[in-house]
Amino acid sequence: MKAKRLFFPMRLKFVVLLCGFITAPFLISGIMTYYQYSKNVEEDSISYTNQIINQVSINVDRYINDVDRLTMAPYYDNAVLDILKKHGTPSTSGSYVSSDQMAKMNLMISSLAVDRSEIQGILLFAYDGTLFSNLQNTVSKSWDAAQNDWMKEAEEADGELIVLPPHTGTYYLDEQRQVVSIVRVIRETFTNKHLGIIKVDLTDQGFAKILAGTSTGSTSLVYLTDRQDRVLYPFSSTSAATELTSSTPDFIKATKRSDYTGIQVTGLVRKNEIKEGARSLAQYTLWITVISILIAYIAAGIASGRMVRPIRELQMKMRRVQRGDFAARAKITTSDEMGQMTEGFNVMVSELERLVKEVYESKIRQRDAELDALQSQINPHFIYNTLEAINSLAMDKHQEEISDIAVNLGKLLRYTVERKERFVYLRDELSFVEAYSQIQGSRLGEQIEVEIHVELGHDYLMVPKLILQPFIENAIEHAMGTDKLTVRLHTKIEDDHLIIFVEDNGMGISPEKMQQVEQHIYATPVEHVDRRGFGEKKKGFALRNVHWRLFLLYGEGCGLFIDKNNREGTVFYLRLPLLYEEEEQV
Repeated sequence: MKAKRLFFPMRLKFVVLLCGFITAPFLISGIMTYYQYSKNVEEDSISYTNQIINQVSINVDRYINDVDRLTMAPYYDNAVLDILKKHGTPSTSGSYVSSDQMAKMNLMISSLAVDRSEIQGILLFAYDGTLFSNLQNTVSKSWDAAQNDWMKEAEEADGELIVLPPHTGTYYLDEQRQVVSIVRVIRETFTNKHLGIIKVDLTDQGFAKILAGTSTGSTSLVYLTDRQDRVLYPFSSTSAATELTSSTPDFIKATKRSDYTGIQVTGLVRKNEIKEGARSLAQYTLWITVISILIAYIAAGIASGRMVRPIRELQMKMRRVQRGDFAARAKITTSDEMGQMTEGFNVMVSELERLVKEVYESKIRQRDAELDALQSQINPHFIYNTLEAINSLAMDKHQEEISDIAVNLGKLLRYTVERKERFVYLRDELSFVEAYSQIQGSRLGEQIEVEIHVELGHDYLMVPKLILQPFIENAIEHAMGTDKLTVRLHTKIEDDHLIIFVEDNGMGISPEKMQQVEQHIYATPVEHVDRRGFGEKKKGFALRNVHWRLFLLYGEGCGLFIDKNNREGTVFYLRLPLLYEEEEQV
């Protein structure tokens, strides 16, 4: 008698091992320290960023105010105002500018641009189309309102300061330059009549000097936008609009809008950058934690190896059973819950092996009996003799149509009765369908037409016998209306399976009726009981029998299906594996 093994529950084993781990306290303290430190750093960064942005906003106001004084210069030069008055009327034939006028204008404009490297150009737009500038050789002498859409905005401001976002200066001759501009309409002092427009084009150097040294990190971003949230700086940023309008979850965002200029300064600082110190602290704590628990992990791994081994053994046996090997048995090595589970698995597999053999063999015998009974229902010799007599009589009376019917009916009987094999070439099955269709055609005339289109090479694939004729019969029974009925059979290969489509252009199936048909076809033999009385006609069972024959032969994924996406008529399709003669099933 074997000695009884001591019982140690697996739960107790896991609790003992897990209690030895000191991981949880280290992780909790490390996480709490990291998040608290990150929170403090983020709060300090927000405060610092706001201070920087406020200072930048003050500097921008000073810079814009300095440039704005240049736009007021024409008001202090009566000669310039007189010239603008003389060129204040639009002219279609062009305008004449005297050398004296040009000299006075150039003197005033050039004096404004001295020692201002950030100024791209200072321009005075007269309303007769004349353009005055400090750039003699690179700026056009005239302007076209159609190419300067910004003028409408300047006119609407009626003398107020306008800051234009980056745009292309169409009046430059050498290249299309991107500039930010300070614009003001020059008005007559007493009448407020518009005399012209002064425009100061700025490069990005002025803004770059203001923002130099204000960065809070190597990847921080600073943007300037106007009252309409149009980006003023940087000039060529393609992602600025997205970054400024998004929720910027990865950035700390600070903004300040100037009451004087309406320019908003926006600063974006990456959270990852300011949390670098917190990550360094977390890494330091992590190394301490790893070293502290490494020994505990090694010990736990060695101790748990013996406990996990039976689980792996059982897992391997389960995989073998999953692949169909019912002879697999797991070795019992412990007396705990794992040992009891292994013993239960072995008993279950033994019982499953017995049941599978019994059920499978029973199904095979039942299926064979049904197929044999189907083929033996008719006494072939008497019928062959009768058909031969009908054919001879028809030929004597020159009744070729009756003779064709008799010949085709003989082909049908020989195919179903004499040929005992259960698998045939697809071409033989299609010949049977053609013979059946010709018999029905002699009865229905031009009301029905059967078209068969089989891909090259498909006709030598093996299929179960008598799987296509029920579809022709079903179409005649349910799909035929007043118009001509066309039934089309065609094939294709898909994922190592043969797909046979049977389509008709008949009356179709309503959604409610289709649901009933599917329930009838796919109901298992246990769910669907044939309650017909003796001698009653079988109706509606042909397609169901086709599906279950294919399902029992080939398993899941094979059988009869309905195309629910079809809008006209009805489309059935059969799915079965590719089989050649040498692979024929017995």
